[in-house]
Amino acid sequence: MGGGPVASIGPKRFRRQSLRTYPRGMGIMVVFSSFVALAMGPGLLNAYGVYEEEYDRLFDSKDESHAWSGALGSPVIFIGVIQIFLANGMGFIGGHCAQRFGPGPSVFAGGILMALGLFAASYAREIWQLCLSQGVLFGLGVCLTWIPAASAPASWFEKNRGLATGITHMGLGIGGLVFAPLTRFLLEKTGTSGSLRWLALVMFVGVAVASLGIHSKHHERPVSEIFVESVRWSTCLDNLGVDNPAIDNGYDSDADESYEQYCRRLASTRATMLGKDVELGKDVELDNDVNPEKDAEASNKEENEEEIDETPSAPKRVRFEPKVARQTTLDKLEGVVRTNQRRAPRPRSLKTTAKPSETSKRLQTSMRFWLLSLGIGVGQASWYIILLFMTSISVSVGLDVHNAAIVLGAINGASAVGQFIAGYAADTIGPVNSLVVFTFVATVSNCILFVPNLSFRVLLAYACVCGASIGAADPLAVIAGVTQFGRARAAKTTGLVYASVGGLVTVAAPVARVIQHKVGPAGFTSVYVFVIALFSLSTVLLVLLRLRISRKLAFRV
Repeated sequence: MGGGPVASIGPKRFRRQSLRTYPRGMGIMVVFSSFVALAMGPGLLNAYGVYEEEYDRLFDSKDESHAWSGALGSPVIFIGVIQIFLANGMGFIGGHCAQRFGPGPSVFAGGILMALGLFAASYAREIWQLCLSQGVLFGLGVCLTWIPAASAPASWFEKNRGLATGITHMGLGIGGLVFAPLTRFLLEKTGTSGSLRWLALVMFVGVAVASLGIHSKHHERPVSEIFVESVRWSTCLDNLGVDNPAIDNGYDSDADESYEQYCRRLASTRATMLGKDVELGKDVELDNDVNPEKDAEASNKEENEEEIDETPSAPKRVRFEPKVARQTTLDKLEGVVRTNQRRAPRPRSLKTTAKPSETSKRLQTSMRFWLLSLGIGVGQASWYIILLFMTSISVSVGLDVHNAAIVLGAINGASAVGQFIAGYAADTIGPVNSLVVFTFVATVSNCILFVPNLSFRVLLAYACVCGASIGAADPLAVIAGVTQFGRARAAKTTGLVYASVGGLVTVAAPVARVIQHKVGPAGFTSVYVFVIALFSLSTVLLVLLRLRISRKLAFRV
């Protein structure tokens, strides 16, 4: 029990972990702040279809000055593609930043990048300039905002995690519902450049304020501070009336070390054990205050116990009270340390320590991850094609730009409703089951687009059904990742899942544009078929994931 083990945990960089008890209502504040952050950045991304139609008009391929567009028709499609690729495909960057620095600072940095991208785009005069500003800068900003804000509430809830995640993701739909008509209004009143500057201001203020309320239980203090708190714990013993320790209290007064060194040595051992708990992904809490009444009651219970709690999490709450003998506390600590030392170390790799059954289990988990990633990725690629083309589709069937913006806003608003329903569905039948159901409904709902003579009301009905069904995939993907792979690395897992979305959208959206351009007047019908095919493939992949987890149909998963 010497001080040596402490040096072994010094150079290691463990996952940051909470060391304090949070005030009541903190989780609700995190949900609200994450909701606002998602409504700002990713919500505006969902309303990009308004700018897509506006840029199509400004950079018409028939214009001789932009005749280089070639087979893709108008190359402005790449502005949205770059946004979506960076926002989703680079999601692991946002997840890593959230894991390393905390979700709040990551969201704040994303807000700055989004504001800079929109402001720079207001001075752009060529498509390549828009690709760099509104595409790259804004997309990176969304990347740093989306995953941290979407995954932060998951660490605060256990019972109603699905509902909390669903409410958080409603910001995506509400943001699109608000920004679609707002963008059209700003375009008409202030022009393209003016609208971008106003939106840049809204992004900076809104995201900066929201980032102040986004926290995670696993990102409050570095593990190195556990040792500092443990030293304070040993000092706390001295400050509570134990000035003359006796030999029968566990301290040998004839020893070479002083009582303070003795306590610090025990505290160092405790810090080592806490460091191992953190490395294993366990929550650690320390009480820094002293409540005599509660402490006396808690310590009396400890004195009456015949055996020491065998769970390694026993030192989560160690309180001290002046009237309680020091022996009880020290015995408690030493017993838990011994229990921790008897535990076998956790295998860190598959090279020599993992058994064949463990290797097979990890491979099976990896297959589930890929099925989830590809299933979500293909479905979300179809969703973004709809968002990018919805305004152009509405205009092509005879709607004016105002009604087209309303349809785009409606599909985002309906997705917010679907995201809320998804929370209840995940808590009731499980996130993976819910993903299969909602993706299948989205596949069927796209058949509405084949109705002859599409009208404003028919498109609104389509927007409500399709938006509500596919919009549910966002929170369900986060919940499924947390339930299948653990919440300790929720941000990184979500980022890796959504990385497939960016890659698939980068391919699918230009392919849809080529199909629409090559076929001609009937091009959108071919796009409808392409979208339905992608949704069908997504449904099949998610069904395979469901069967791989369990073949029991009534199983909640």
